[in-house]
Amino acid sequence: MEFKESYKYINPKSYIEKFAAADWYLLLKPELQEYFYGYIKIRENKSEEWQESRKEFVKMVCEFVEADQIAFGSSGTNWDKERKSINKIVIHHSSTDPNTSLQVINALGLIRLYAPFYSQKDNEQFGQPIWSNHIYKGKPTFIAYHYIIEQDGTVHHILLDEHIGWQSGNWEINCKSISICFLDDLDEKQPTKEAMQAAQKIIQKYHGCKLLGHKEVNELTSCPGKLFLGKDGWKNLLTTQKK
Repeated sequence: MEFKESYKYINPKSYIEKFAAADWYLLLKPELQEYFYGYIKIRENKSEEWQESRKEFVKMVCEFVEADQIAFGSSGTNWDKERKSINKIVIHHSSTDPNTSLQVINALGLIRLYAPFYSQKDNEQFGQPIWSNHIYKGKPTFIAYHYIIEQDGTVHHILLDEHIGWQSGNWEINCKSISICFLDDLDEKQPTKEAMQAAQKIIQKYHGCKLLGHKEVNELTSCPGKLFLGKDGWKNLLTTQKK
């Protein structure tokens, strides 16, 4: 396999054989635990080299996915059979640079959501090839959101209404909700005008659904940022149609 990107801290060639194994996520568990499991807590006070190594790992996973060099299942559990009537909309931000590619969001979903789930010894998926049951543009997708919105208002419709997005940290909520993610780091700011208008149009499609921020569902996260809630929070603007 030839790699398009350059690497300074890791050697992608040393991972080729591991990613080809059905249980690659078990073989790579030390790296996944180091860089991704409990990332919000473990990233504090990490060196620049650690931060760059993590970025290179994500970049490497993107290359393996694009080249079809990761062992995925061709079938598996139909998670969406537990889908219920939609009555909630959960708002997220990616907490990444606004120029982050969908390939990176997909890679992060794979290694932060699906890999740890399949690594649990107490479920029947343990050690099996990862299967998401979701296809986007002809390939398996591990993105947790139904919609991703860029700063300029571009909307990527990733998951269908009948799909359960693994997005809130609460399976019951996942089964009943649509998820919208702003592709940006909104910890200290609100979305752009264009992104807000795009979100408003989506929200109107699900009239009557309760609007929630990710942190209203999962207290362990600050997503979608400090300015979302409150009297002057931008949550209020999402349901205000401006002319």
